[in-house]
Amino acid sequence: MTRQEWMYDCGGYNMNWSIEASRSAIAADTDLLLPLLHAADPDVRTATCYAPATASCEAGRITDALRARLATEPSPTVRASIVLAVAELAREHNDPRAVTWTRTLWPDPTQLADVRVSAALAWLCLVDDPVPNDLRTTLDTLITADLTRLLNDVPWIADVDDENGLAHTLDQMLDKAHSGAIDSNPWD
Repeated sequence: MTRQEWMYDCGGYNMNWSIEASRSAIAADTDLLLPLLHAADPDVRTATCYAPATASCEAGRITDALRARLATEPSPTVRASIVLAVAELAREHNDPRAVTWTRTLWPDPTQLADVRVSAALAWLCLVDDPVPNDLRTTLDTLITADLTRLLNDVPWIADVDDENGLAHTLDQMLDKAHSGAIDSNPWD
């Protein structure tokens, strides 16, 4: 093995170890993080959704807390963050319940637009199914300039592009999707 190969292998090992250590630390501090879902500042609540979504364990408990908060959350950005955090946890921990949950949210006309759009994005991240026509119709109907501005502040969407995150996310998930599969996943 060459020195470069060894350094790459060690760097990869250390990177994986450090990521897992970070995820374990977040899981260990779940009791400190979850109360922040009720903080007065919506930015704190949004960040609180983002951090525990990477936890190595406690996924069920974190998911339950997020879903409970969704029922009373007044901020559209935080609601979208909650939905995407639940989906990320489900994807990481192979929890199929989120597929059903998001599949019931996005077509439900009693749900707010920010919840429906984020649930549609989450569902697309959780499945390899073809994009249903009714999902495209839902997105076409609900996405407005105002909703786009709000959702561009959601960490998962802002990570794609901090100015045009929703548009680029939709391009990746819908326009580049081939029959039977979604090509890209923002959590990979």
